[in-house]
Amino acid sequence: MPAFQPTADQFRAFRDDPNDGPITQVNLLKFRVKAEYQPDDPEFGEEISGEDAYIRYSEAFTFAAKKVGGSTLLLASTERYFIGQGDWDGVLVNQFPDRQAFVATLNHPDYKSMSRHREAGLLCQELIVTRPTWINGRKL
Repeated sequence: MPAFQPTADQFRAFRDDPNDGPITQVNLLKFRVKAEYQPDDPEFGEEISGEDAYIRYSEAFTFAAKKVGGSTLLLASTERYFIGQGDWDGVLVNQFPDRQAFVATLNHPDYKSMSRHREAGLLCQELIVTRPTWINGRKL
């Protein structure tokens, strides 16, 4: 079921998982039609789409993730459904050397500031954490 944040149990299970290898996260994204910045945000009153606000978040998140060895592999708008009948507007795929690197990105000193763009642009999402079998054409 789509959500906006993980539950406390989901976060603890992710953080405490003993797997210490690389992870890839597949985010299914549903954007607000219009970004909804809060009155104390510098962008309050801007007339931009939720997707454009989320792109701002993704750019800042990518920069923070890079500092701990993470990377954004893909940020894309949904074109159509070839199989199934989903209702997602976009897909974001991030890769991290391990789950601690992802947690470090969430603890980046600028995360609170950058997350205002996520909150303004994102209606809900699903985030699937994977343990890759193949990365960049190479079997692990």
